Formats: sequence, structure tokens, C-alpha cells
Amino acid sequence: MLNGPKRLRLLIVVSTAVTILLLLYRASFLNQIERLGLSPTSKVDNLTQRKIWQTTKLGPMSLGEKDRKNLEKWDEMNPTWRHEILTDGGCDEYVRDRFAGRPDIVKVFTALKDNILRADLIRYLVLLGDGGIYSDIDTESLKPIDEWIPPEYKDVTNAVVGVEYDTFGHDPAPALLIVQFINWTIMSKNSHPLMELTVRNAISAIEALAEKQQVPLGHIQANFNDVLASTGPALLTTATYEYLSKATGTKVSWLNVTGLKAPKLIHDILVLPVTAFGNGQTHSNAGTPQDPTALVHHLFSGSWKTGTHAFKAMAQAAHQSGSP
Repeated sequence: MLNGPKRLRLLIVVSTAVTILLLLYRASFLNQIERLGLSPTSKVDNLTQRKIWQTTKLGPMSLGEKDRKNLEKWDEMNPTWRHEILTDGGCDEYVRDRFAGRPDIVKVFTALKDNILRADLIRYLVLLGDGGIYSDIDTESLKPIDEWIPPEYKDVTNAVVGVEYDTFGHDPAPALLIVQFINWTIMSKNSHPLMELTVRNAISAIEALAEKQQVPLGHIQANFNDVLASTGPALLTTATYEYLSKATGTKVSWLNVTGLKAPKLIHDILVLPVTAFGNGQTHSNAGTPQDPTALVHHLFSGSWKTGTHAFKAMAQAAHQSGSP
């Protein structure tokens, strides 16, 4: 057995080695961000943030019974995860606080009045700023979050996206991509380059939309196509392809993710088949919510489909046309 001094020296050596490895990992992550031409928003020091992020206009008490039960289910299935629910006002507070050093983000987000653009943008911002998972308020947790990533990928996955729409190489409906990722449920570690790129692209797209319409940010009138391309799933999808292409040094596109039957790791992004987050849809060979590989079920009852943004019929037509 080791005596006291020898045991102490051994502990010091092991502790030093672990510290060096952590510093090397952090340096590698920051170098990756710099190589992609991105800027980290905050310290990359909490890469396993266990937070569930959701947003609602006025808070949980304003929700219907079904949505409240789904909120409770997220907590019941994920007791070790902290549940953060942001109201409209809470979103503004969060952005001003977390991104105090990023005036470009604060300016655009707080000036926006369009509810859909704000709802899309805040999901990327909370993942960039804090990390964890974001899921729309009208989603149901089917499996614990800790079971989303297969064991063989847990140590190498930094973000998770799921397929929403897959035409298997056929021409997609207008405003959609051949293979498009879901943005109603996303998982990411904080300060990840994919979220930085997504936010940067969204900010640029929103500013371009205001410029095109010759209006201030608060007066943007976004149509269905505008939303998909500037903050919605099309934006997330193109940013994912762009990030992975730069990170791997090869062109990554729909060809790499079409027809998925099992989770696929590309660099540090885990891409899930359509049934994981997109179950219950009538296209893309999606399975049912009862499928053992289904993780989250989207109820498609979001408020963005009513009022000024009455896109429900357009969205359904786009998803049902031209897809297997």
C-alpha cells in the first residue's frame, strides 16, 4: 500500500493530468470555433447543461389542460433536468442578460414584434447561451432525455437534430428542402459553433428582411416562406449542413442524411431519423408515437398557426405534397 506522502503525490499527478486534459479539450473546442470563423458567446465551461427550455406567452397558468399535463410529463420523465419556462417578457430579460456583450443580438431580438420570428430565434439563443434541450410547448416527452443518445455516441455528441421532412431525393414542395431538420425540438451544448452559426445567420436574415421591406425590425411582416428561411427549420437545416461541411472538410448535404433508419453521427452532430421527433406525420415514412424509437411527439397546436400567421393550411399542404 502507498504511504501518506506517496498517495498524496499520486493524487497530485492524477489531478494535474485531468486538468491538462480538460484544458486541452477546451482549447480544441475554441480552436474549432475560430477555424469556422465564429466567435464564442460565453465560456465553454458547462458543456453538459441539463436544462429543458420551453416558452409560453404568459406562463404555465395560461395554458390549456393538455399543455399543462405535457409540461408535467417533461418533469416526471426527466427529474434530474431543470425546467426553464420563459414568458415573452422573460425572453427579453434573458437576451439582455445573457448576451449583454452582443449588442447585435440584443438589438434585433428586443426590436422584433413578429411572434414567430421571436419564438424561433429564442430557441437558438437559449441553446447558445446555456445549452440543454429546447422543445415547443405543444410537445410531449415520450422517452427520458438521457435515452436520446445511444451509449456509443454519448461521449462524442455535442448537438442533436432530428429529420422532419425527407423526399428521398424527389423535388420538395415549395419552401421546403429535400431533407429538412426539425426545430421544434433541438439539443445542444452551450456555445456550440452550430448554434452560433444559426444565430448569426438568423440575425442577418432578419435584418435583410427588414431592409427588403424597407421597414424597422418591429414592423416586419413575415410570410410562410420568410419564416422558414429566416428563422425556421430551413435556416437550421442549411446552417447544419454548412457547419458540418466546414468541420469535416467535405460537402455535407441531404445525401448524407436521407432515408435514415438509425441515428447517424456526423462529426459531433447526431442526426436522428424522422420518427424520433417527427412521429405521427403523414409523410417521410414517419412512424407513430407508439414506435419504440419515438422520443418526442409534436401536437402541432402552436399559436403561430393562427392570427396574423394563419399558416396551418400552407404548412400541411407543403408537408403532404410530393413526399412519400
